[in-house]
Amino acid sequence: MISSVRRRHTNSGKTMLEGNRKRVQQLTGPEIWAFIVARVLIGFAVGVFAVAYFPRIATHLAWPALILGALLFMVAAKGLLRRGA
Repeated sequence: MISSVRRRHTNSGKTMLEGNRKRVQQLTGPEIWAFIVARVLIGFAVGVFAVAYFPRIATHLAWPALILGALLFMVAAKGLLRRGA
């Protein structure tokens, strides 16, 4: 069973990530920006619904999400500060 699943997740001997990397490299600039904006808007909408319908839960999740997001942003920003970038 596991071996058959592994075979389905390979692309002619290449891993699934390799196949995804090639597909992502074929995206145009506007398509990449569309994905980014879509993720932001969907995240915002989920946040609005969470605050509207589950305020007690949303409040407890907001601070860890904000801190984790800030940390991830700092890690990603390091790539922009690299020489030659």
